[in-house]
Amino acid sequence: MLSRYLTSLWLLAGSAFAAPYKSHLPVVLWHGMGDSCCGPSMGNITELIQSQLSNVYVHSVRIGDTEDQDRNFGYFDVLNRQVDEVCEQFKADEKLSNGFNAIGFSQSGQFFRAYVQRCNDPPVHNLITFGSQHAGVSEWPGCKDRFDVQCNLARSLINRGAYLPWIQHRVVQAQYFKDAKHYEEYIAGNIFLPDINNELPDKNETYIQNLKSLNKFVMIQFEEDDMVVPKESAWFGYWNEDGQVIPLKEQPLYKEV
Repeated sequence: MLSRYLTSLWLLAGSAFAAPYKSHLPVVLWHGMGDSCCGPSMGNITELIQSQLSNVYVHSVRIGDTEDQDRNFGYFDVLNRQVDEVCEQFKADEKLSNGFNAIGFSQSGQFFRAYVQRCNDPPVHNLITFGSQHAGVSEWPGCKDRFDVQCNLARSLINRGAYLPWIQHRVVQAQYFKDAKHYEEYIAGNIFLPDINNELPDKNETYIQNLKSLNKFVMIQFEEDDMVVPKESAWFGYWNEDGQVIPLKEQPLYKEV
C-alpha cells in the first residue's frame, strides 16, 4: 500500500502542488486507519515530498496528545470532534496561515474534506485523497493484522448495529457506514457522513462553496482495493438498492447540489 502512495505522490508532487505558486505551500498529511502521525509510513512520505518540493514545510495531523492516542482515535472517537480539533490545530500553526495543500490517506480523505467544507481557515488549495471512502462503506474495512485488538473490537461493535447511538458516538468507522438498502436509517442514525455529503433535507450552501474554492480535488481509487467496499467510493460511487454501483454524476445528490 505504501509503495502505491509513494508512486502516486511522486507523480503528483510536481503538478497539483507546484504549478500555480512561486514558492511551495505547506503540505498537511492525515494518516489512515491503524496508522499514526509519526510512524515510518508518514515519515517516508514526508521525506519524499520534501525531496520533490525543496524541503517544503510538512505537517502531519495528530489527534490527541500522544502517538498511541492518535492511533487509537483512528478507531474510537467522534469524527465531528476530530474535525473541530484539526480546525483549531491548523489555525494555531502560523506556518499554515496562508493556506496549504492537503493529502488524506484512506478514511482521512473524507475527514479532510469535512475540514474544507466546515472550516477551511486556513484554506486548502489542493486536496488529494488516496483510497478514501467519500460515499461511505457497506462493509467494515478489513483489519491488516488479525491480532489488532482495536480493529477487531471496532468491527465487532459495528456488527452489533452501526447506527445505534452509543456505537455511532464511539466507533469511527460506523460514522461512515452506509447501508443502501436501509437509506432512511442511515440518514437518521449516522452522525457524520450524511451531513458532509449534503444528503440531509436542508442542503448546506457553505459546504458547496468551500469545495468549489479548491484549486484541484484529486481523488485516487485503487483498482485492487480490498479495504474499501465498494472501492468506487473513492470517487463517490456507491451501490443502489439493486446492488449496482452508481457513478457520482448519475446520482441524485450530484444533480441536486
